[in-house]
Amino acid sequence: MQNPVRKMVQFDQQLLTVLKQICKDTGLEPDAVVNLALFDLGRKMGFIKISPRKVASPEGVDLLDEVEPEPSPPRRRAPDPRPAKKSAPSRKSAPDRRKRSDVLHFQVDDGPVTPIRKDVFLIGRGSKCDFIIQHRSVSREHAVITLERSGWFIEDLNSANGTWLDGDQISKYRIRGGEEVQISNHNFEFSIKPG
Repeated sequence: MQNPVRKMVQFDQQLLTVLKQICKDTGLEPDAVVNLALFDLGRKMGFIKISPRKVASPEGVDLLDEVEPEPSPPRRRAPDPRPAKKSAPSRKSAPDRRKRSDVLHFQVDDGPVTPIRKDVFLIGRGSKCDFIIQHRSVSREHAVITLERSGWFIEDLNSANGTWLDGDQISKYRIRGGEEVQISNHNFEFSIKPG
């Protein structure tokens, strides 16, 4: 049996510069970036069909080791014995977003259901993220969940491998509850519950 002959391919210098920058931004090797690009092209052209499925968490990685603690109840002040001062009529203030009635919860794979107690919640492999996924296929800042006037949204932050919903890559999506969003090989299931 003869060994196959590998042919050398000459890259355009601009393409090579872009490839190097993508590798630097994602932490992936050039072969992995090229494979992901071919995979995405094959998916978009219909040669590859994606069917979401639940995958077990990688061994030795506790994805939920830094769960946000429950907020402590507000402390009550003792009543002031002095007579109350008359104050000027106050202007109508904007509604406090912290007093919202709906709280977004998420569950990763078969892990615990966790509430999101922030208006901006960052997902990625970087140390400053609120939810860290230690995997090379996840960008440092992969996606963000935000509370806006019209509800909760998940937005992909131009990640290398994308954020997916029902086999389609999403850029920004309004969460209504019941969706399963895929980041790398993890499924994020969202639910909205009264606060």
